[in-house]
Amino acid sequence: MNFWQSLISFIPILQWLPKYSIKHDFLCDMIGGITTGVMHVPQGIAYSVLAGVPPVNGLYSSCFPDFFYMIFGTSKYASIGSFAVVALLAGVANTNVQESLKVPDENGTLIAGPYSPVEIAMTLTFAVGIVQFLCGLLHLQFLTAYFSDALVSGFTTGAAAHVLIEQFDDLLGVKIPKYSGPGYIFRKLFALFTSIPDAKVITLITSTLALLFLYIGKEYLSPFLKRRFGLKFPIPYELILMSAASGVSFLIEMNEKHGVPIVANIPIGVPFPSAPILPLLSVCFGQALPIALVATAVHISMAKMLAKQHNQKIDSQQELYALGMTSLLGGLFPVYPVSTALGRTMVNVSSGTRTQLSTVFSCLLLLTLILWLGPLIEPLPMCILAAIITVALKGMFMKCAEVKALYKVSKLDTLLWFFSFLSTLCIDVVWGLGASIAFALITLIIRTQWPHWHHLIHPNPQITSKIVSDSKVSLCVHRFDAPLIFANVERFRKTVDKSLDDWIPKKRIIPLEIDEKPEKLELEKEQMRILILDFSTISYIDHMGVKVVEEVAKDLAKLRILVYLSGFNENVLSCLRKGEVIPSLIPLIHCFPTLRDAIDSSTSPQLNPIVEMNDRL
Repeated sequence: MNFWQSLISFIPILQWLPKYSIKHDFLCDMIGGITTGVMHVPQGIAYSVLAGVPPVNGLYSSCFPDFFYMIFGTSKYASIGSFAVVALLAGVANTNVQESLKVPDENGTLIAGPYSPVEIAMTLTFAVGIVQFLCGLLHLQFLTAYFSDALVSGFTTGAAAHVLIEQFDDLLGVKIPKYSGPGYIFRKLFALFTSIPDAKVITLITSTLALLFLYIGKEYLSPFLKRRFGLKFPIPYELILMSAASGVSFLIEMNEKHGVPIVANIPIGVPFPSAPILPLLSVCFGQALPIALVATAVHISMAKMLAKQHNQKIDSQQELYALGMTSLLGGLFPVYPVSTALGRTMVNVSSGTRTQLSTVFSCLLLLTLILWLGPLIEPLPMCILAAIITVALKGMFMKCAEVKALYKVSKLDTLLWFFSFLSTLCIDVVWGLGASIAFALITLIIRTQWPHWHHLIHPNPQITSKIVSDSKVSLCVHRFDAPLIFANVERFRKTVDKSLDDWIPKKRIIPLEIDEKPEKLELEKEQMRILILDFSTISYIDHMGVKVVEEVAKDLAKLRILVYLSGFNENVLSCLRKGEVIPSLIPLIHCFPTLRDAIDSSTSPQLNPIVEMNDRL
């Protein structure tokens, strides 16, 4: 029984497929699967250019990994396959591996190594799978929490700019050398600018018409048809454009007579799986790490968002296993690294998909193209693929609109967004990702070491000058919004002093004599002063945190000020007791489970509720 439970938890299809409802789900899954499959075709072919492999490998990358994810994944809607940012990272990694494998010929000139770009892409995919599977095995899914929305949004927008610039040479019909390394984007832009006079007119006209067709269709025609006729399914403008452009290119012989680059050879048939190239695997591991991080972060964040919207549950650890197995098994075929595509996933949702079985219909559509219809798109001009990618990037650039809302909520998150965007854009995609993660960790340290703090004073000296006579008790509530640890104990002490300065004028503070005891404070006839340390936002306290609370309690006792504690959790209370702060310096009768209890006890001393301490502490 335990073996069966473990098996179905690792292979979720064994759990949901026997319960599949043909009556309620089949038709919706078929329509949703075919609709999503139609989007797979142009995106797979187009993004293969970014990955540095032939277009047919884009079809393989859209088909095989998506099928494997259906077996191991738990998200009903995630559409695994070609994704622009991951394809770009794969292309950069492919180029880096090729450069590292170059060997000198007889004349000492460096020439290409023994492995083709397709073999490198396959091995890279397999290496990504190993990284993702190990992360699941070691329960490292918590690492995705460090990829905040601001970081992912800024990084993907910066990467989208790289993808866009990579399309300009195909859109213009010019050839420029490949650039790599930090800041390569500026050299690429300069080369593009100087190559504008060499642009081919027919390529430029074709690109312009393709861009206009896609933009007008998506932005104006589809909304009109939806309003006028209640159109429920997205029109496959990319597929229509590819079909029309292939036909026109074949009829007027755009490649032969006008020199327009085309897709060219699309072999027919399903490739056989092959074992990974072990000598190449070690070279690919370093390049696979950033790809695995981005693919995992994008997928899990998307899967969690969809699960929340549709009242479903996502197992992050199982998703790491699923991504790992998807890449490991996919890496046995000539594919490049894949991830969840945001736009395609949303189409999968809007088209009515109910279960993962919709993937079967997407794969059948892709297999039809791979087995029989591939040669029909051989005359397709490469500038059409560049136009498809360019228009598809619109959704990523729209993320810039999030900055305004982000700024209203958090200035630090806004800074993280801009840093991620600019570092990715100006340095490099991989180095930009590393710099963004490092900066995100720095912001985490800043939030911990310099957290927000607040105080509430009653009576408020800024409102009334009768501090002593208005009330028998003067209160100050101090709250520190962070764990109290070694990194921020100095700030905690400074914030307490600042609260005291705002609370009591220095001339009203009367220190105790050396031989007086703190207990005598409760018997004073004059106004009693009580500082309530609200620990409701302190989730953890370490040794130095205990020491600083001890110092505060001792110093305030000398200033004839009582210290109350409120809102603490069991871990914090236990540490304070083990550090002998409680009950030596702060009696148990001054410890309250809530701030309301502490205030009530302060303003009505005769009630003086006592917190019952259980033996567990």
